[in-house]
Amino acid sequence: MKAIFLGTGTSAGVPIIGCYCPVCASHDPHNRRLRTSLYLEAGGKHIVVDTTPDFREQALAHRLPRVDAVCFTHAHADHIFGFDDIRRYNTIQDEIIPAYASQDTLDNLLRVFNYISTERVAGFYRPRITFTAIDQPFDIGEVRVTPVEVQHGHNTILGFRFDSDGRSLGYVPDCSVMTEAAIDAFRGSDVMILDALRLRPHLTHLTLDDSVALLKQIGATTSYIIHLCHDLDHVETQAKLPETMHVSYDGLVLEW
Repeated sequence: MKAIFLGTGTSAGVPIIGCYCPVCASHDPHNRRLRTSLYLEAGGKHIVVDTTPDFREQALAHRLPRVDAVCFTHAHADHIFGFDDIRRYNTIQDEIIPAYASQDTLDNLLRVFNYISTERVAGFYRPRITFTAIDQPFDIGEVRVTPVEVQHGHNTILGFRFDSDGRSLGYVPDCSVMTEAAIDAFRGSDVMILDALRLRPHLTHLTLDDSVALLKQIGATTSYIIHLCHDLDHVETQAKLPETMHVSYDGLVLEW
């Protein structure tokens, strides 16, 4: 498996517009965070999890060669508003690309991107997508994808576990509550990536302490926190984490 952290920031990104706090004004590139998204290569497939408003910039920065599938955690703006740029991969690959999400998320995607279809239309340049609602494990080629329900404030959304060739990755970028069943679904992962917005409590996200506690229960070989706001300086936050846990950053590449 190979995972690229395309973005690791909260919905406003870091730096935040009009803010000159120590993190937003930092010269440490680890403190510059685009909106949260992941690119996974496994089993010969290339999978994007969430298409942020920064997706075009992320695809260019990392020279992403192809997109075989898109998995969506939920339909908040910071997770879907780059979806239109998938059309370039339709052209490169000359293929219709599948997108997977809960039925509620698909309903919102189809509302926002109501011009998307599988058909070529002369004079128009738009994504060609097949939409599939998911509530059970499914396969993208040889990659087993398990959707896992978590709470994001009052909303039930999805995290994902990816398994391929004896390797595994858990991914939950937005979360405020994780049930025992969800924790169990991620146990035994090689890598676990989990929301940790800030130090102070938040209505829809885990705090750093919340995230560390859950990561200890999950017990992955290696863990990363993500979806970070400008309250968390990279170096200072890393110093607070246990040995097997790390602060993610834009452009981080993992291979195992």
